[in-house]
Amino acid sequence: MPQLEPNLAGLAWFGPLWSVCCIGFLQLAGMYPLRGRTVLPVTMATALWAILLAGTLAFALVELRWTTIVVVGGVLFLFLPALFQALPLWWRDGRAGLRLSCCAMIAALALLAGVAAPSFHMWT
Repeated sequence: MPQLEPNLAGLAWFGPLWSVCCIGFLQLAGMYPLRGRTVLPVTMATALWAILLAGTLAFALVELRWTTIVVVGGVLFLFLPALFQALPLWWRDGRAGLRLSCCAMIAALALLAGVAAPSFHMWT
């Protein structure tokens, strides 16, 4: 495995971060269009998701090989919708689920800030 991806620690962090991004995307995709929904919470969750997506991709581009990003990211994006469908309906399409998803994205951002801090100087 080290011949395919030398940074196994970065790969181990990319998996959960990308999973939170994918689950957040699937949830937010179901929230649009905003007919009958409160605009502010969905907009704030979308902004939070966009920041997490940008940070996760920047971390992956600095720490991992692009082939690893494509393969691992693609496999997760392919199979996570099955996990998403197994979640209760209140998580997938409700305010409580949106709050819980925002908490997960904030935790993922905090984790990303802690894990990616040593490589921040290479991002600019």
